[in-house]
Amino acid sequence: MVLKSLKYTLKTALTTTEVTRLYPEVMMELPANERGIHELDATTCIGCGSCARVCPNSCIEMVPYKYGNPLKNRKMQFPQIDYGRCTFCGLCVDECPVSCLKMGKRTEIAGWDRKDIVYGPDRIAVKKFSDKEVAELEAEAKRQAEEKKKAAAAAAKEKAAKAKGKENKAKTKPSEGGEA
Repeated sequence: MVLKSLKYTLKTALTTTEVTRLYPEVMMELPANERGIHELDATTCIGCGSCARVCPNSCIEMVPYKYGNPLKNRKMQFPQIDYGRCTFCGLCVDECPVSCLKMGKRTEIAGWDRKDIVYGPDRIAVKKFSDKEVAELEAEAKRQAEEKKKAAAAAAKEKAAKAKGKENKAKTKPSEGGEA
């Protein structure tokens, strides 16, 4: 019996392919449609929160992050994902109107505490602006906001002038009508 087992062991060890992989040194090849850790493009995210609303496990929360685009995302809110509750269903990716959230190929999630597996925008962002670019974009956003305020003030002033003109016409009409 011992010789039979030893013979089988030697036969399988010498003739068959290797079964055990040395993880993490040798990573197995993942399929093309693998759903791993999300990848966020912070340069295109508009902060609409549709990913957080559609999540069936409520594992996505919108949190502030400073390396996004203030022209597109005025509140500077980006998704933070709790991988302790995420089922990798991909509904958030399907719902994103600007396709800034995608399923990546990274699959390693580990931590000692619960908060270690909550990934904020800083951990899932694959594209983000630098400090200098953010400062330039914020200056541009402020300039655009001031232009909008000025345009709104001018429109309100024009509307008030039109209303005042109509009011003056209304006051003069009855006197004209009374004479005829």
